[in-house]
Amino acid sequence: MTGKVYLRTILPVGLLYSLSLISGNKAYQYLSVSFIQMLKATTPVAVLLAGWCLAVEKPNLRTLRNISFIVTGVIIASYGEILFNATGFAYQVFGNIFEAFRLVLVQRLLSSAEHKMDPLVSLYYFAPVCATLNFSLFLIFESRHLLVADLMRVGSTVFVLNALVAFALNVSSVFLIGRTSSLVLTLCGVLKDILLVCVSILLLGVPISGLQLVGYSIALVALLYYKLGIDKPGGEYTQIYGGSLRSPTPRKMAVGAGFFLVFLALGGIYGSYRPAGNSKTIHGSMPVQLAQNGHLAYRGGRKFDIVVSMYQENQTKIAEELREIKNLPPLQGLEPNIIIYVKDQDVDAEALKEAVGADVVKIIPNKGREGGTYLAHILDEWDNLATHTLFLQGDIHMFPQLSTRITDYFFPGTGVLSLGFGYSSCSCDNCQDDWGGDDVWYRVPEVYSAVTGELCPASKILMSYGGQFITSSNRIRSTEKHVYEHIKQLLESDMEHWIHEDSKTGKFNDKVDNPYFGHTLERSWMILFQCFDPGLSATCPKLDSRRGPNDTDDTCQCVDKI
Repeated sequence: MTGKVYLRTILPVGLLYSLSLISGNKAYQYLSVSFIQMLKATTPVAVLLAGWCLAVEKPNLRTLRNISFIVTGVIIASYGEILFNATGFAYQVFGNIFEAFRLVLVQRLLSSAEHKMDPLVSLYYFAPVCATLNFSLFLIFESRHLLVADLMRVGSTVFVLNALVAFALNVSSVFLIGRTSSLVLTLCGVLKDILLVCVSILLLGVPISGLQLVGYSIALVALLYYKLGIDKPGGEYTQIYGGSLRSPTPRKMAVGAGFFLVFLALGGIYGSYRPAGNSKTIHGSMPVQLAQNGHLAYRGGRKFDIVVSMYQENQTKIAEELREIKNLPPLQGLEPNIIIYVKDQDVDAEALKEAVGADVVKIIPNKGREGGTYLAHILDEWDNLATHTLFLQGDIHMFPQLSTRITDYFFPGTGVLSLGFGYSSCSCDNCQDDWGGDDVWYRVPEVYSAVTGELCPASKILMSYGGQFITSSNRIRSTEKHVYEHIKQLLESDMEHWIHEDSKTGKFNDKVDNPYFGHTLERSWMILFQCFDPGLSATCPKLDSRRGPNDTDDTCQCVDKI
């Protein structure tokens, strides 16, 4: 191993490996798992072209024609991707290119007459190059964001197991390339792609569209035909084991088995396919009202906002929880925008912004509890609301359970999803719930009348508790703006206002910064967003329960039928 050989053969492999890992991992911050796997399905195309560029393979137009179907399927899937993000797409494309050239260079390193290097020896040489570059870039870009709490949260067991799996993957990959070729290695990933697409949909609840189903079908069928229907894999089989795949019966059986796997996978995808709307019964009359009011045409400039109402809460804890929320699978690709409203007039806004990783920090008067904060955001951003907004208190209630509720239920068709302790219902003539003791919430029926323009119905109405929820811009704007303005005026009124004279038990105080009417509002958010059906209190379990196998999208939320 001379310096010249090292610089010409080993160093490029290590550098490409590092860039491939970095680009591939960055893509997961922006795109869904299933979409990434479909983009990775184009790697055989990139490997083939890289092999031609580096003269490792001879150009073959028949092969190029066959794999063009794969590209067609991926283009269709890309066009139909619900969570498409240009930045993530670019990262994954460059990752594929880096990986393709790396695999071809490894093949040349292991198979050419000039080198003929042992697979483990090659790994011994180029792995340190990759590790060095990764660590250097980590120090520059990521080290200042990494906290000990992040490492502790993952745990040493996960790190060790991850390293062992990665090492086993490296060893098996170089051995396979040494025995066959880089092209065969990428083609062996077909089954992995099928399984990962299905698992990401079944376990992570990643939404897909009908157009994506078409793209997935074309790409997966084309990949299997490419694997089983051209000469290259058959030639490699003959080279290793002797014999031939030209016998028609085994060949037809292999092709048939491959197509069976595809349709089995697509059956699993279709069984869990969730369109933007919901085909089952929708709680409340929201779809009709949205269509009548014309709010379905509204689209905010941002996809997802996280609004936090703070006073003097633990900033480190808030920062950690917000990072975890942003990394939840359903929020990948949405680029959540964090907006902090703080009621501590002495706070350093810039320091708070840096400490919690916020995009915007606003100091507002200390009035009206968290409800005043939420109303301030709704009114200030009325014409610039994000497609979905997550409203949180500074001290998040039941954070682990809140995270799993988002993971279980949030999808593009979410209208309003409560992340409080649970749902309840009350009669208009005696509006009590499980959380307020003996208090009767006289104003909740009045909120219903203000929103709907009708008297409170004889049936029960829905209530929620906890002051944390996700709602769509369509839901917010379905209620007239002046209703929010009037409620905010009542909520932030001085102590001489009649709203403070409501009868209450000794359980609740009544101050400008903590008005009793604020507890009424906390129970009325679903009504404000026109989610009325008390059936939710029966179908949706408490926050500490996970989504069951038979639960539908509207088990715990009102859905926008878009």
